[in-house]
Formats: sequence, structure tokens, C-alpha cells
Amino acid sequence: MNSQEERPQVLLLSSNVRRRYAEDILTALALPRGATIQFRYEAQYVAPPLQQKVANGTIIGQRALIGFIADAVPPPNAVPPPDPFLLPIRVADIVAAECVAEVFLFKLRVTDHVDLDDYSLSRAEINTESRKAIDKIVEANGGTYYPAVLKFPAFPIRTNGDQAQLWISVARRLALHPTFENAYFMRVDQPVHLASAAAFTFEPEGRLSLGDLQPARLPVSFYAQRYTEIPKISLTCDTDGRFLRVSSDAAHDVALRYDSTEFWLQPDAASFDALTHVTIRLGPEQANTTPVAAVRFPVIIKHSRIRLISRLAISALGAILVATPAILGPASSLPLRIVLAVIGSAALSTATIVMGRPRS
Repeated sequence: MNSQEERPQVLLLSSNVRRRYAEDILTALALPRGATIQFRYEAQYVAPPLQQKVANGTIIGQRALIGFIADAVPPPNAVPPPDPFLLPIRVADIVAAECVAEVFLFKLRVTDHVDLDDYSLSRAEINTESRKAIDKIVEANGGTYYPAVLKFPAFPIRTNGDQAQLWISVARRLALHPTFENAYFMRVDQPVHLASAAAFTFEPEGRLSLGDLQPARLPVSFYAQRYTEIPKISLTCDTDGRFLRVSSDAAHDVALRYDSTEFWLQPDAASFDALTHVTIRLGPEQANTTPVAAVRFPVIIKHSRIRLISRLAISALGAILVATPAILGPASSLPLRIVLAVIGSAALSTATIVMGRPRS
């Protein structure tokens, strides 16, 4: 890091012990800036000083370093593995943390990708440096290994630079480990308005907010160490289809090791705000042992207040115009009364049928 103040205070590691843990790493790498991810640890895997900071609430707002670890702690009575693999993945802010029934939950808002220029592209050299880092983590925590700690060595990383280049630098090094050698890595950029270059930002809770007149496009990039035709790899975007739908192709056939595409999201108007989700998945169509990259984040569809006020105003104007001929009475001009009634009916129809129905 550039300065001591910028150094992450917490290290949260996910492993390859279970497929879901490895997929958490792919998700953390893929999420757009500002989106959230949750890490879960049983109490025995959280260092006591970190448990205390969760208990007193001082952990909130601190910076965390997300990392991947494999082959670090051998089973009981086993020979220590000669080639542990530890790699920093991404920086995040801790927005919530709690202990529920002996399980610690950390909600993280991802920020920068990390610069691994000081890391070799040789797995053997990464293994050597990983062993040194793991030994320091164990030594700093009283001789016990914890995947969630406050005390850990300073990793040779930075966060400044082109985020796309930093992302692919991490992906290339992750692909050196057998866990990810056949995996596809994904990066979802900030959503952008379809009609302008304005980017949508996530709210502090990690939710994306879209108005019913704010269609968005999601740029997506992917990379793989090697390309194989079998199993078939697909990139898909799913929504609820009611409040938020995909107005572009919802699936992309992956026929290359690396490429980019985009999905268009169209919010549908309703007479109330709605909460939905969007899910982007990259991986084999049929489930297998290869970890799948997937991101899912909540989206709030906000009913346009301007649209609502306009609808009320047009409805009121239409009602007044329809009632005006009766108010004027038979003494007024018949053509005038007909014209007013027709204009009023048209206004009511516009407010009720056109402005009141979901946009298509």
C-alpha cells in the first residue's frame, strides 16, 4: 500500500476446501465496485482479537483484504504440505459484522482490485512466498492458524492503476492453482445509463437504484487460462422479469478465452417502489467440479415521482375538461363542449392507459 494508513486492518481468507468457498473468491473478483458480498466463518476460525472487535462494533468501517488460500493447513497427523498457495484478491470495506449462533458473518462492500505486479507468475515462487506469509500469520496469532485475523504481514500490493488490468493480473495468478485452472473469471463494471455516459453507483447497503425511466447497461468481461469446447460455457443474465427485465440478449455463448459484452436492463414502471435482483452467471451449463463465477445484487426500482405527478396533473386536467360542458350548460356552444369533452377524455386515457401501464 502507498501508506501505513491505507493498509487493510483485517484479513479474510477463503479456501478451496469446498466449492462454495472457491466461488466466493470468483464472486469477490467479479463484483462491480460498491456491491456487497458476505463471508461466513465458524467461531473457531476467527481470531479472538477479531471476535472482540465484532462484539464491540469497532470493526464496522474498517478496510479488509480478501484473499484465497489453498493447501495451507494439513489434516490432523498429516505431513505439512510443501506448496501452500496464498494470494490477495481484492480490497473491501466492512459494512456489517455479527455473530449468530457461533457463526461470524461479515458483509463486505468491495472497492479496489489489487496490484500484484510484485508477485511472480511462477506458481513455485508464489508457493515459496505463501509459506513465509502463512508462517507469519500463525506466529502473530499465538501459533494458531485462523483464516480471519487482525494480525498478518503486510502484503506487497497496491490499489492504484487501471482496474481492468489489475483484475486480469489477479485472474492469471489464480489460474496457476488447480482449483481455478479450468475456471472462467468474470468482471462486471459499473452500470451505465443507456442514453448517456452517466454511471449508476451502488448505495451504501450495496443496492443498485434505478428509476423506471432509467434503463441501464451492464458491461461484462471474462477471461480463462485455457479454452475448451466441452463442457459448454455460457454467460447469462437473469432478472425477475416483472419489475426488471433484460431487454438485450439474456445469454452469451462463450467461444473464446476472453471477450466482453453487455446486458441491457429495463426497469418496468409500477405504482410503487419495488425490490428485485439481477444475477449474472459465467460457467458450465451443466454443474461439475469447476467453480462458477456468479454475481447477484439487489436492485431497487423507484417509481418516478415526476411521472406520478404528471399523471395526477393530466388526470385532473382531463376530469375538469370532461366536466366543463356540463358546467357551461346548454346555452354554450355545442362544438366547444364537444371539443372540451374529447380533449378531456384523451387526457384521462393518456394518464390511465398510457402512463399507468408498465413500459415495454
